[in-house]
Amino acid sequence: MTQTSEDTYRSTFRSTSYWHLSRSPFYSFVFTLPFFALYEIATLTLNKNQILHIRNGADVLLRHFTHLVLGDLGIHALNIVFIVGFVVSFLLQKSRRQMTTVRGAYLMQMLTEGLLWGGVLYVFMKVAPTLLSFPSGRSLIQQMTLAVGAGLYEEFLFRVVAIFLLVTIIGAILKWERRWCTFAAVIISAILFASFHYVGDFGEIFILKTFLLRTIAGLFLGIVYIFRGFGITALAHMSYDFIVVSIITTA
Repeated sequence: MTQTSEDTYRSTFRSTSYWHLSRSPFYSFVFTLPFFALYEIATLTLNKNQILHIRNGADVLLRHFTHLVLGDLGIHALNIVFIVGFVVSFLLQKSRRQMTTVRGAYLMQMLTEGLLWGGVLYVFMKVAPTLLSFPSGRSLIQQMTLAVGAGLYEEFLFRVVAIFLLVTIIGAILKWERRWCTFAAVIISAILFASFHYVGDFGEIFILKTFLLRTIAGLFLGIVYIFRGFGITALAHMSYDFIVVSIITTA
């Protein structure tokens, strides 16, 4: 094998490896699609008269914003964005000559890895029952639905959207290298993530300890997102919440 062909082989191998593809937007969309579907179906069937009360806060915030901008169409805008994002990510991955067929083994590895990171986060925090807001008086299925929504929409809002916007703004204003922009964006998004839990009618009373703990959790999830992508980060958040929910409902 010549040097050129060997370099081409190595480049192709890297671009189609699990560690590369699993963090790509295309695989993240494919991986999270069942969770989006599960969440949307559950919120419509569990509590039809109080959909906003069962939906996750980040979900309601995003839908309220899109409703103000787009009117009635805004209620379904997130679903449309997801579909458009899937198509765009597929075309981009195809144009970069990366694998566009879905490997089931990779999805199973992503599932395992996401669960693992969620467990690591729980062990790291140690005081999980005080970190996230899961009001009492709801069934286990409703609590699990909220956990899925938190993993999807909070990670989409505070990692995908916030980090992208912050990196862009910081880079434009301060002219920093991208790595330093990303570093600052992860920290700021973690603070925003923590602050979000104390806003609105259903927000908690501000306590410095829980704020700092949530900021640490946001930093952890931000780092996972930068290195492992949206899909695995969303599942890590979900699995962490599942552990919290199981403790609350069995206590």
